[in-house]
Amino acid sequence: MSLQNGLILLGVLIVLAVITGFAGMRLFYGSIYKFEPATGGPESYTLDGVREVTFASEDGAEITAWIKPPVDDAPVILYFMGNFTSIGPSVGRLKPFLGKGFGVAALVYRGSSGKGGTPSEDAFAADARALYDQLDKLMDMDIPENRRIVHGYSLGTGVAVRLAAERSVAALTLEAAYARFCDYFTDKYHGLPFCRLMSRERYDSINRIEAINAPLLMLHGEQDTAIRMHSARKLFEAAAEPKSFRTYMDGNHVNLAEQGLIEDSLAFYKTHVPGTPVTD
Repeated sequence: MSLQNGLILLGVLIVLAVITGFAGMRLFYGSIYKFEPATGGPESYTLDGVREVTFASEDGAEITAWIKPPVDDAPVILYFMGNFTSIGPSVGRLKPFLGKGFGVAALVYRGSSGKGGTPSEDAFAADARALYDQLDKLMDMDIPENRRIVHGYSLGTGVAVRLAAERSVAALTLEAAYARFCDYFTDKYHGLPFCRLMSRERYDSINRIEAINAPLLMLHGEQDTAIRMHSARKLFEAAAEPKSFRTYMDGNHVNLAEQGLIEDSLAFYKTHVPGTPVTD
């Protein structure tokens, strides 16, 4: 084979590799979000007082949230759910808080829970800001900034961090959090450098956490194999005080409410958030 033909062959192989890589990343991005398609309303989950509302996001898209106004001056939890679920079970996880008088405003992600739209980090961020900015109107009452708690779970921790970096909140709660979502894929796929490969859907929480001046509560299970403890610790170390990191010996990715999350969260809010109901 001549040198010229060899160079041509090399060029063809490089082009094919680039095309294959590009196609592979497109398929990968399309596989990130795997929400349950359940379409039942709040009544299907015995969520008394919770109702579904719609509002316009920053791009004009019609977005949905499940909300319940607080009792008296209790705080409101702006909640951002995880992957592999739907809005009903996600709000159901907050029943202990609702039972104590907390309000809730839980964003229904685009492309989840039977809703249309294309899920993406930027879309979720815009929808979260719109929910925050229109909260008083949706609740039909004034919710001061110092009574707005932002709670993110798993995937939703990236949405929560970004919102808390861009808006004033009373406290930020991160349950099963990661430093970067791309790190999650690196762990899952045995060290492949996804943070070098991914140009979007990265959820770089560690780059935003320093901009947050609200009290931070992080909660993580020691048996969590979906999001490793070391990633959460790295995020926590980058955050400013006041902050608290609670771990649970028998906690995994889904059972922290059974391990003490509710009690620890209430104690934290009692210290940092006005209007927190007195616990029994």
